[in-house]
Amino acid sequence: MYLFATLFLLLTTVFLYLYWFFKKSFEFFDQCGIPWDKDHSFFGSMKDVLLKRKTFLDLYLERYERLKSYKFVGIYNLHQPQIMINDPDLVKTILVKDFAHFHDRGFTIHKEIEPLANNLANLPGEEWKNLRIKLTSTFTSGKMKMMFPLLKKCSYDMNPVLTKYFSDDETFDVKDFCARYTTDVIGTCAFGIDTHSLQNPESEFRKMGRTVFQTRWKPLVRIFFPSLSAKYIKLFGLYLFPQEINDYFINTVKDMVKYREENNITRGDFLDLLIAMKNHKELEKLKDQHEDADLEKFMSQIGEKCVKNDVEMTPELIAAQCFLFFIGGFEGASNALMFLLFELTQHPDIQNKLREEILSTLESNNGEMTYEMMRKLPYLEMVIAETLRKYPLGPILLRLCTENYKIPDSEVVIKKGTSIVIPLMGFNADSKYYERPDDFYPEHFTKEAISKRPHYAYLPFGEGPRVCIAERFARMQIIVGAVHLLKDFAFELSPKTTLPLQVTPSAAGLAVKGGVWMKCRPWQS
Repeated sequence: MYLFATLFLLLTTVFLYLYWFFKKSFEFFDQCGIPWDKDHSFFGSMKDVLLKRKTFLDLYLERYERLKSYKFVGIYNLHQPQIMINDPDLVKTILVKDFAHFHDRGFTIHKEIEPLANNLANLPGEEWKNLRIKLTSTFTSGKMKMMFPLLKKCSYDMNPVLTKYFSDDETFDVKDFCARYTTDVIGTCAFGIDTHSLQNPESEFRKMGRTVFQTRWKPLVRIFFPSLSAKYIKLFGLYLFPQEINDYFINTVKDMVKYREENNITRGDFLDLLIAMKNHKELEKLKDQHEDADLEKFMSQIGEKCVKNDVEMTPELIAAQCFLFFIGGFEGASNALMFLLFELTQHPDIQNKLREEILSTLESNNGEMTYEMMRKLPYLEMVIAETLRKYPLGPILLRLCTENYKIPDSEVVIKKGTSIVIPLMGFNADSKYYERPDDFYPEHFTKEAISKRPHYAYLPFGEGPRVCIAERFARMQIIVGAVHLLKDFAFELSPKTTLPLQVTPSAAGLAVKGGVWMKCRPWQS
């Protein structure tokens, strides 16, 4: 009886504490004078995501539709308060004008136990700023031109693979094919490795790529509790990536750095630039005229005049940046290329118009794809932009308020430590900004249409000082892939693909249930 009474008392105490804790948490916005979404449960608005009934994309899209009449509105991630910004002008203020108050993403990393997480996307404050200054020179347009031959070489391997599917009943998994292409690109440009994933889908590098993006429950906990301490991460094994991933990528980079240094090898890739930084050298063959302009623009955005150069590029830090390049360029670019091809199969008129532009431009360029030629494909740019509108690289942008901030033209003060959410997919699907938001309509991105729309209603790579540093590379990767596919092949959807496409409920990303399957044939004019 005594044991039962003790257990009952303990459970009652725990229940009352949790009730008090969550009740207190849900009073946050009332205390701040911020309107908030009262359509929530014990789990905030995350119940359906936790139960895998909705994706993050669905969740934030529904929130935006329900709450877009507010310029800013409170929502909950479990018990954590977030402020969703629904006004593009206020988005600009947060991302650019008052960036000093919102320079972090709000995700705590512990570099001593998760070295690959110690990358530019996750670093806070001064650490981020100093590394960003150092890495600015790695993604200038001049550096992209330097890497272009490496990338184009990878695209040549796509054609022999696709010719295997010319038979009437042969289909191929588009996501897998595009992922093999982007794996080869990132392997050669970031790690200096010829991965041959297009020819060999079971190559070691490709296997590691699949492992990185496998859905696991432990990283999901980190998304819901972004400030989790190293103590609890180690205690419960809540690492972002399995130990085999950390070991593989760090050892691969260390081996490549050592080999290049001992043999005085340069390839003109991302790793070369990082090695030069590690050794405090400036490689004349890697310099370009765009570095100063890009750095000046960044320094003006963050309000700094003095350039610090006190970041030590250790092998582990180099590996973390290569890994960020890998996860960003691998998944984002392969998804974009997959959805682009999918929409072209649904709109043969767009596919034919785009192919005509590509073939015409190639013909005027002696049949050769060059770096300069990428600027002469305006319709392809529109198609890519529309793909990234309808299938964004991420449904939201996250920022953290790093010091108390009074919202302009209001009496509301955002408290330090509050998370800020920018609903990218909400803007992308809003008829206020797009004439036909539910359709695939490249004309959303004519010069006239763009001029009528707020700039901050379309942010596929973010904006401001924390804009994706590799945006130029990502676009180049998609453009080169699209050109080499469409100049030689016509695509049609296989009956094996379930329509309409349905996204698998997961923590992040756009994984299509059952995959996207296609047939291809040689293009004949």
